[in-house]
Amino acid sequence: MRIFTGILSIQASIVGFLSWFDSNHLTSVNLISMPENLSRLAGLILSIVMLIAGVLIILAKENDFLLFLALILWVFGIILGLLFSPSFSGLYFRPICCFICLLSGVYIFTDYNRNNR
Repeated sequence: MRIFTGILSIQASIVGFLSWFDSNHLTSVNLISMPENLSRLAGLILSIVMLIAGVLIILAKENDFLLFLALILWVFGIILGLLFSPSFSGLYFRPICCFICLLSGVYIFTDYNRNNR
């Protein structure tokens, strides 16, 4: 489950990077009507945060600190993604992926038998 969560986060960040490079001709809409150049920068930061969190959870086999750091990054990603990042289709794909990864990460973090295996 930890590997699945990391791969989901990394794939969503790659989709974010691709949309960031390809969004020059599209108009973006975000929830607080930020200027387009700032919302594009927020989208880039969100993609970087998701990439780092995905790598951290893959590396956090027995290290609870790395897992906790990934959870904090996903919470930051949800906030950043919902408020500041652009949505080109009306669907906030990356914040939804951050939420799924956060739920999965909390389950992994609270699994008491994880360190006993």
